[in-house]
Amino acid sequence: MTGLSHSPAPTIWPEARTYRAGEGDVGVVVSHGFTGSVQSIRPWAEALATPGDGWEGARVVAPRLPGHGTTWRDLARTRWWDWYAAVEDAYLELSGQVDRVFVAGLSLGGALALRLAEREKVAGVLLVNPAIATRDCRVAPATAVHAILPPQKGVADDIAKEGVEELGYPKFSVTSLATMTDLWRDVRANLAAVRAPVLLMTSRVDHVVDELSGELIRSRVRDVTSLTLEHSYHVATLDNDAEAIASASKEFIAAH
Repeated sequence: MTGLSHSPAPTIWPEARTYRAGEGDVGVVVSHGFTGSVQSIRPWAEALATPGDGWEGARVVAPRLPGHGTTWRDLARTRWWDWYAAVEDAYLELSGQVDRVFVAGLSLGGALALRLAEREKVAGVLLVNPAIATRDCRVAPATAVHAILPPQKGVADDIAKEGVEELGYPKFSVTSLATMTDLWRDVRANLAAVRAPVLLMTSRVDHVVDELSGELIRSRVRDVTSLTLEHSYHVATLDNDAEAIASASKEFIAAH
């Protein structure tokens, strides 16, 4: 009897692997963005996990979202519920270890963080340039015919700071974009269910996510504190405002 042949699993970039660190009674799930990896939010996660300057530190899990940190073709085989499951699993892991869990996310990770807050008891939500909508009129028609369109140029590496690079895919399947916009619709439909306080940190200049997402969050979520990041582009967690993000996040967590 002939055995089934299987394609080898794609190699995961070392920098993309799930990050776990810290200890204590407060937990934080930190999610990276679309086509990126844990590398993009690692400094944020490390800052939250590390005690110092009056900060006691938190127990942090930053999961690698399925299909990320490998190849863009691998990403095209996943769907938004696969990504959400990784964030939900991290939340369930932490909720069994700590008294309170916060959820944080960059870009797509912000959408996943909001979805978790819509369904689970979280102490707070921390968002950096979250994506739940767009004013780009090309997206809707493209996602409607995603199966026949060629891959598109990647969106990684929108960083103002010289010499800093985000590890991300050079291209992505429009099928991946289509499933992400399905997630956006799901999140937008339930924003009123977010009862936890939200810290919304957005860059004044962002070449990936426009201002519509922030406007919707501020108008539909009852408790939102806004912070403008003046010196960074989209991947602000690796940019000039990385320390400001870490500091504001610690203050927000301590206050709640």
